[in-house]
Amino acid sequence: MTGQWIPIYVSAPFFYVLAVLMSQEKANPVDHARLAGLFVDASSGWRLEHSWGGGEPERMYLASGLGESGGSTFAGGQQLVYRRQMHGLEAYIELDQRLVQALDVHFMPERSAYCRINGSGDIEAVIKVERLPPDKNGHRGHLVSVRAEDLGKYMAVTGTVLAAKFDFTRVDHKKIGFDGWDGAERDSFKAPDLVHHSGRVPGRCSFANGWIIVRPAKTVAEVMEEENAAVDRSKRQHVNFIIQDIRHGRIVTCSAAPGASTNYFDAVEGLPFELSPVFFRAEVMAKYKADTDKYQIDGRMIRCREAWELRSFDINEAGQVHTYLQDLSHLPYEEQLYWKSFNEEPKAPISKRSYTSDFLGEWTDEIDPLDELKRLTTTLDGECFPWWVTRGQAVRLAAQYPSLENAAEWGDEILHLDQLVVEGFKDSELRKIAAFRGATVAANWRSLRLIEAILVATGNSPEQAKAIMVPLQRMHALRSILTAHTGGATKGEEQRKAIAEHNTYRAHFEHLASGVLDGLTAIIAALDGDKAVT
Repeated sequence: MTGQWIPIYVSAPFFYVLAVLMSQEKANPVDHARLAGLFVDASSGWRLEHSWGGGEPERMYLASGLGESGGSTFAGGQQLVYRRQMHGLEAYIELDQRLVQALDVHFMPERSAYCRINGSGDIEAVIKVERLPPDKNGHRGHLVSVRAEDLGKYMAVTGTVLAAKFDFTRVDHKKIGFDGWDGAERDSFKAPDLVHHSGRVPGRCSFANGWIIVRPAKTVAEVMEEENAAVDRSKRQHVNFIIQDIRHGRIVTCSAAPGASTNYFDAVEGLPFELSPVFFRAEVMAKYKADTDKYQIDGRMIRCREAWELRSFDINEAGQVHTYLQDLSHLPYEEQLYWKSFNEEPKAPISKRSYTSDFLGEWTDEIDPLDELKRLTTTLDGECFPWWVTRGQAVRLAAQYPSLENAAEWGDEILHLDQLVVEGFKDSELRKIAAFRGATVAANWRSLRLIEAILVATGNSPEQAKAIMVPLQRMHALRSILTAHTGGATKGEEQRKAIAEHNTYRAHFEHLASGVLDGLTAIIAALDGDKAVT
């Protein structure tokens, strides 16, 4: 198997391939005489057989279309492709579930393939199920193909080889119509793993049909060796990073490979600790924030689908992203290279939060307003208040802190924060609560104005209600200004104001999120008793 893909089923005018698995015992050597007389058909499948006669009692049993039991050539083998059809339903393809589940693949209609998540977190096709372009009569065939590496591994483990029946016919329809193979020049070919018969009428038509055996390129032992190597970090490639060697009080370059650093228990002489901090420019986070379908930033962790995770990261006072050498060692090599491109020497120590939790082993007393807002909205989602629209995990994961100096990112994150909080309020239900509380509201008021009126109606002074709502109103106004398609003086003024008052966009965002957290907490307390207002 030298190609990347192996066709296991092709059904088209004048072109047919159907491959099945047969036991290696039956294929050493292949009984080509017996194989040549066999008929395999993708339309044949499993069935409940009901038979009687022949001196045997009436009986029912499960039978396969391939004949995978008894003395059959395919005993111990496996049919891979099934062509299913029912009146009123277009023919479709099913695959043997043993193959599908063993390769851990799932059908994705939009890709016309059975796919999985690879080590880099990308969706890759493993088995393609494609419709061929229509011929001149509108007939469309099928093509099913499997990645050679995966099929080879499956065959090695199951002790099988691939036996493919092929039948090709070529006719020049521009000449006199086809009238049979009388007078055709015929030929035969036989090798240990290939037998075919062919014929041709020069200038008019030709055919070839036979069987080809495809054997796995690796043994079970070699497959197991590869599996073991894949999970052994010492056998992977690793990148060198600039690290803060806290053990020896220096800045050095060190590999992320196991063995290049040590833990506190072994404390191998001369090696830095695995928990040596590594620092990066803030831009390293850009790709993870941009592709929320592939990546999840959850608290201090980054996940890439089911492929990998960075267990801990944080941001220091200089705006640098930092993590630990040990955590980097668990990333795929390509991901380590990405982080390497942003690696730099530390400009400030690791965050106080990281030091407290990771080195002192204590709970930090710092309140992270964004984390708290996510926790509160999770609680609201579970309480099913009529005035609250469920935000969901995707909205929460989208809300992140901006970097220190990126104005566009700052605007995007204020948008996400507004979507997390303000878009969660349901105007129609708030209007009912306001009426129930005896508040006077205008017909064109939206959620924030309605909530302010409800706060006053529940005993807060107008000044107190205004103070509670100001951070949310400020956030909502900034969303409109900063996400406008045109810059404008107002947008620039807000950017300058944020820097002048807070030095960085991140500091401004933290201040704003803190006020929104206080406001949302007060709002929940005021509306908590209104679950049943109708």
